[in-house]
Amino acid sequence: MYKVGVVLFDDFTDVDFFLMYDLLGRTTDSWSVSILGTKPEHYSHLGMKVKTDGHISEVTNQDVVLITSGKRGIPAAMRDTEFMSALNLDPKKQLIGSICAGSFILHELGILKGKPLTTNPDAKSVLQSMGGDVQDLPLVVEGNVATAGGCLSLMYLIGWLAERLFDSSKRKAIQNQLIPAGQLELFEELIATTIQSAELKNSHNRLAGGL
Repeated sequence: MYKVGVVLFDDFTDVDFFLMYDLLGRTTDSWSVSILGTKPEHYSHLGMKVKTDGHISEVTNQDVVLITSGKRGIPAAMRDTEFMSALNLDPKKQLIGSICAGSFILHELGILKGKPLTTNPDAKSVLQSMGGDVQDLPLVVEGNVATAGGCLSLMYLIGWLAERLFDSSKRKAIQNQLIPAGQLELFEELIATTIQSAELKNSHNRLAGGL
């Protein structure tokens, strides 16, 4: 059983967290999921309350760490000394992922500084102004770190995670129930191709860097 930590904060984007949590919860024999934050509970942008399972400092004990998003929540979290100082992540030992503006956190921590990443389209110019190498792609993989841009790209992010830890069969078991009726083949090709393309670019970048 892998341990997956989902990083939460106040004013998080509802769909980013709840879809992520739903996708992760579609398998119970592969990983356990913990919601980690700085408070016993955090409130979403729309006012939904979510209880946390532990303090954000527990990210160090996780095999996988996923960072959610929030148009107002992310800037506030980045100004929170407790939050940022507790995010001790190790991309050499952990799989790390983010959705939308969650990539701002990974950039600010230095994990993706000067490296390719993605975010939601509306936030692209802001991240670029901070020095981010923002790609117009739904999924960017850099080593053991993946960033996804756009809420629905969670399908790619969780799919990448399932394939990294297991295989494409695990990914399909998680995702197939979500696919619109009559479009399974269409979505399967899109999801599989997106993940394969991101991993291929990752391999090329690592070879070019002499890794």
